Amino acid sequence: MTESYEKKMSNDTTKENPNYLDYSVMRYLWLANPLSGTKKDSIPKFLRNLELFKSLSDNELRILSKSFHQRKFIAGEVVFRQGDVGVGFYLIYNGRVELKYNESTFSGENQNIVVLEEFDYFGEIALIQDNSSRTVTAVAKEDCELLGFFKPDLDRLINNKPGVAAKFLRAIASSFADKLIFLTNEASKQKKRLLKVETKLKEKSEELLKLEEANATEG
Repeated sequence: MTESYEKKMSNDTTKENPNYLDYSVMRYLWLANPLSGTKKDSIPKFLRNLELFKSLSDNELRILSKSFHQRKFIAGEVVFRQGDVGVGFYLIYNGRVELKYNESTFSGENQNIVVLEEFDYFGEIALIQDNSSRTVTAVAKEDCELLGFFKPDLDRLINNKPGVAAKFLRAIASSFADKLIFLTNEASKQKKRLLKVETKLKEKSEELLKLEEANATEG
């Protein structure tokens, strides 16, 4: 199994200090690809179209855009694998990314969860929780282009532009909270559906039991 790009970045940047991600090495590994993007001037316009950053001004988006790294992935390329330690947050600039889940990290087949498209994003928990493990595997469904934002980028933004960093983190945290609320509501709905099915099965079982008892009495 080949290493994901995020796994390779994490391994190569933490050899001397496992708790430190070297920004220069991470940037090199991200950009060491002949398909790396170069359209930096278009990133602020892209960010403006995301509901996620609606609270940021155009100037704040321009500042934020300088922290994103643009890179192309070929179809089938793994961004990160389930179980990897998360180091980055990703926006889909174009193309599609598939998220897969495996009940066993080391064996069995991956189950498709969802296919994300342009303007979607994933991996944000890595920025708000230290040493968090990826709960899914992210794979390029087709040739695609991603904008990556890593922990060292966040540290630099906090030091240089704390106001922009605060609004950025607030947007990420709000998005994550919305996802949790959605998942909680879906889980509640699913539980109600299961209870209904369980009730119907119980009623059917009781009907069959009564029928069997009636047949036994007649016999």
